[in-house]
Amino acid sequence: ALLATLVVVLVNAFRRRRSILSLIPGPSSPSWLLGHEGVPMTEDQVGDVVFPWFREYGATFRIKGCFGEDRLFMADAKGLQHIFHTSGYRYPKSADFVHGSMQIVGNGLVTVGGDAHKRQRKVMNPAFSASQLRTFSALFQRLSGKLTRRMIGIVKERGQIVNVHVWLGRVTLDAIGESAFGFKFGAIDDETNDLAYQLNHLFDDSVVRREKDHIRFAMWRRLPGWFMNLIDTSTKESMRLLRFRNTSKDVARQVLATPHAQELLSDPESMNGKDILSILTRANGEEEEKHRLAEDEVLSQMATLILAGHETSATTLTWILYELSRHPEHQERIRKEVAAIRDRLGDSGRLTPQDYDSMAFMNAVIKVTFYPVYHSTATDFAPGGLRLHPIVIYLSREAQQDDIIPLSEPIVTKTGVKITQIPVEKGQGVLASIGYYNRNPAVWGEDADQWNPERFLEARTGDQVPLGVFSNLMTFSAGLRGCIGWRFAVMEMQTILTEFMRTSRWHSRTTAQRSGEPQRGLCCLWSEARRTLVHKCLCILPRCKPYPVVSLGRLVFLNVGTYCVTLSVLLVL
Repeated sequence: ALLATLVVVLVNAFRRRRSILSLIPGPSSPSWLLGHEGVPMTEDQVGDVVFPWFREYGATFRIKGCFGEDRLFMADAKGLQHIFHTSGYRYPKSADFVHGSMQIVGNGLVTVGGDAHKRQRKVMNPAFSASQLRTFSALFQRLSGKLTRRMIGIVKERGQIVNVHVWLGRVTLDAIGESAFGFKFGAIDDETNDLAYQLNHLFDDSVVRREKDHIRFAMWRRLPGWFMNLIDTSTKESMRLLRFRNTSKDVARQVLATPHAQELLSDPESMNGKDILSILTRANGEEEEKHRLAEDEVLSQMATLILAGHETSATTLTWILYELSRHPEHQERIRKEVAAIRDRLGDSGRLTPQDYDSMAFMNAVIKVTFYPVYHSTATDFAPGGLRLHPIVIYLSREAQQDDIIPLSEPIVTKTGVKITQIPVEKGQGVLASIGYYNRNPAVWGEDADQWNPERFLEARTGDQVPLGVFSNLMTFSAGLRGCIGWRFAVMEMQTILTEFMRTSRWHSRTTAQRSGEPQRGLCCLWSEARRTLVHKCLCILPRCKPYPVVSLGRLVFLNVGTYCVTLSVLLVL
């Protein structure tokens, strides 16, 4: 380890003498050894430290990594467009990010780069086409109805408080299992399985990284992978992530051993399907290298889809319901849209994907929830109040060759020179801030901090730089590595949100107090990661008919790696 540290120091000393980044303004480094390493992941609330830096230094500035390494922190639209679109694969994910992802999901779309990513993406694309995803609509509706019946039934029959975030995780896990693999996890039905347990506790050991952990990850960016594999040591966090990877691959093997999968292998006429299982099974049996996925790649794709396809949607839906509980007038607008469509279809009519897309205000609410909002009302929220944000707050990239990054927002160097582009050298690290780009006033206007679904109903003024795959937001990333399943996630959220708005009303504690709702019952919100009582709040009893009332306590969350894990969430009563 000492030798590795010495090598990193020498490499960075050489690069620092040549780097132009030393002229770019940024916050002063608190430590030569650690720099600002880990700051985006250890803020009390997302943006507490980083967002004021963007407001002070602009959309692009310099921060320090371990051993004095210079890194770019960027939320500039044109710069991000260059990195994620124009440059293709010339800005791969940094080695530390790949290493961390590899521990969780293995050799899949999230971790591979270059030709391997191009090959895997080409194989998987047909499964995520708009036409293929429309076939999942009936499944999403069935699971959404089952979810609401279970939750309301538990409240009415047992008088229990229901943690909505946990139940949303169950329905999205069942959805990805049945739609992608024809496999029933049975999460809504309380069926126990090891994978669900691993998912619920995946990040328990990731709450706080120690100094040596930041140094270890920084070494992955500067030293050869074979060398780091020799000296890297296992941690509680890495062992837990490895257990999930192994468990998810075991489940994937079970899926591939089902009669349905075996039928696909044995019957050539059944191999033309565009569902995910058919595509993966077919790709594993291909003889041509450009169409084939090795067994480990197939298992890794399934592990990736299980993790990415359920947790992100569940957490985003939690935030959507949270904001709607604070804005009952927006709930009513969605209900009117739902009622209008149901009146047209009649009681027996089933909503189509086009029906969901036609509900303009509901879709605006989904979009604005991806849009991080700063709340300054201390009576409703803890100080620092960033409560709504993308699930992944930043992405790490590294220049594969010398390059010039253009900027839409010029910056002034320490020597007073205004520049509109930044020359970077091979190996230069860039952190792309999804969180701040999605609320950058230069992109979204001066009211970028405000919760305002109307912004997505109004005609756009000015020329936005084309970037994100969904309404120009970076929530699903962008370019060649944009999230392959973004349409799946949006359709799933549309369906679940429609069912919730049809069957229940949602109120925050503050909203209920203002409206004079009766309050009873003490709710204890528990942090599984810290094993401590986080917060206590009063809950309201059902009153409105025909809708059960939903109450919400103060929402508390921790940043865990690149994920923001909700610890206490919406409560159904």
